[in-house]
Amino acid sequence: MAGIRKIEFVASQKGTPQVLLDGYVYNKNAVRQTCIHWKCVKSLFNGRLSTSGDFVRNVTDHNHAPYIVSTWVDDDARFPIQLWNHPLTVGPRTNNNLEGFHSRLNQTLPHRHPNIFRFTEVIKKIEAADKAKIAQLEYGAAPPTRKRIYRETENRLLRLKDKLLTRQKTPLEFLDAVGHLLKLA
Repeated sequence: MAGIRKIEFVASQKGTPQVLLDGYVYNKNAVRQTCIHWKCVKSLFNGRLSTSGDFVRNVTDHNHAPYIVSTWVDDDARFPIQLWNHPLTVGPRTNNNLEGFHSRLNQTLPHRHPNIFRFTEVIKKIEAADKAKIAQLEYGAAPPTRKRIYRETENRLLRLKDKLLTRQKTPLEFLDAVGHLLKLA
């Protein structure tokens, strides 16, 4: 046995069962008595996995990098680092503002697939509300304040970026400090 390790069961976009383990994705290959055999989704490669219930029985080595590395990190990754990593950007670090907009839009619409006239009416109302907010800001209204914890986190991140850019911190020290700040470790 390869030791008892817990695995994560997920579904593919088509709804077929898959397993995630150590950054690799497996498709169900065969079921035999109490054991399920899984095969790496990259069909040209030989990564295999056997499970019993929620636990790993056996794992073979892969001859390729895990999904995260090959998709996001490697030099020849599908999405190059320059596309998604913008360390010098000042402003929102997430797309939460877009998620909030979509949530408000979905709450405003009467049902999932409105006709074009209802959709246009809702968009016009949103535009009018946004124009009113912009006019208030232009005439001196205070912008909405962020919570103190987020302001402090942002300031600490900016200080860490400055230390990285002025070479007071190495990239590894920077990542360690950011991980500690954002409680990633």
